[in-house]
Amino acid sequence: MKIRTIALRILVFSFLSVPCFSAQQVSPQDAAHQRNYNNCLYGYAGCDPTQLTDAERPTVQHAAHQRNYNNCLYGYAGCDPTELTSTEQPLVQQAAHHRNLNNCLHGYAGCDQSQLSDSEKETISVVRRSTVPVQPPQSQNTTPPRTYTNSDGQKVQSPIKSNTVPPGATARCRDGSYSFSQHHQGTCSHHGGVSRWLD
Repeated sequence: MKIRTIALRILVFSFLSVPCFSAQQVSPQDAAHQRNYNNCLYGYAGCDPTQLTDAERPTVQHAAHQRNYNNCLYGYAGCDPTELTSTEQPLVQQAAHHRNLNNCLHGYAGCDQSQLSDSEKETISVVRRSTVPVQPPQSQNTTPPRTYTNSDGQKVQSPIKSNTVPPGATARCRDGSYSFSQHHQGTCSHHGGVSRWLD
């Protein structure tokens, strides 16, 4: 029994005397470099590209290119079409055409009918003729809706609370209001974020 107790004490003492490294120790310079690399990689402010290593630059450039491609593909601000590859350009043009067609089909302000084909214009006119406008009850408030100016300089109806999906709504916000935003970026930002996209 004494031998086990002594052996156990030796084992515990040797374990406690060995320095314990639960995580790799990083110098403050390495931590600052890692923060700068992450800022550059994710396109955050505080990126100093001169501090990147030769091995990090291609990864950061690829990430910046991918962010630009996504911005162009989804119609977000920050898109630089001159940076797209010849493979990406037709995909971005197709996505922009689809967004425009969707805007025209639903009567959104971002509609540019000059970009539509004749068959698309015909489809839109058929859809509009088949849609019966719903008259609001007489007891509803008839004051014009509040608006804001979006990143494209267009006036857009501000989010509203409603028991039913209002015409032209593009998203339901987490606070129960409906947004009429024409871009996904920033939609419902003051209403708890997007609960569900409607477009």
